[in-house]
Amino acid sequence: MKRFLLSFLIAFTLTNLYSKEKFGIDLGVGMKGGLNFNKVTGKGFEEVFHTDPHAGFFVHLNKRLLGLQLEALWTQSHITTDTSFYGLYDQYLNQGIDSLNKASFKFSTISLPILLNVKLAQFLWLQVGPQFNANVSMADKSKIVQSGKNIIAQQNYSGVAGLWLQFGGKAPLLRFNMGVRYVAGINNINELSYNPVWKNQMIQVHIGISY
Repeated sequence: MKRFLLSFLIAFTLTNLYSKEKFGIDLGVGMKGGLNFNKVTGKGFEEVFHTDPHAGFFVHLNKRLLGLQLEALWTQSHITTDTSFYGLYDQYLNQGIDSLNKASFKFSTISLPILLNVKLAQFLWLQVGPQFNANVSMADKSKIVQSGKNIIAQQNYSGVAGLWLQFGGKAPLLRFNMGVRYVAGINNINELSYNPVWKNQMIQVHIGISY
């Protein structure tokens, strides 16, 4: 296994260097992690940002001014109800729930962004593109929702826009990056009913390394 990993790293480094020299292509693979500031807009939930972590992997293929970046991210988020939630969705809730109490739902999500990279300056890239999200788990700690009911659509789509700072662009070894992006939900994520419409909003900040 060690020999395989060493051989892979050597081959990747040589391929990356050859690509840069021959075609002017920067090929990079890396990992990143950071914080989400997430909220759901729509009646029934507090429209305040909550803080949670995210982490994942990325690969980018950049030329001098344009590039493409693919990512696979694990994202955690949580949302909190307001008092109107109980009146709107009483038929989906367990009996005996105190409507004066707030409830919180925590989600784990796999997100797959496909981003266009546009170089703005020596170290600065603009990133835009679509993102597919799939919820893999939901925690209802207050146990207010009836068994088998989903709060948020298990699959949804978002639009992404952000800035990416890439340091050490000419170095063949480890390079560091950091960034910020805004993720806006495209479709209604309300799984309980069509109205009211819920849309997800998220601000992400990260730091990472690439090879």
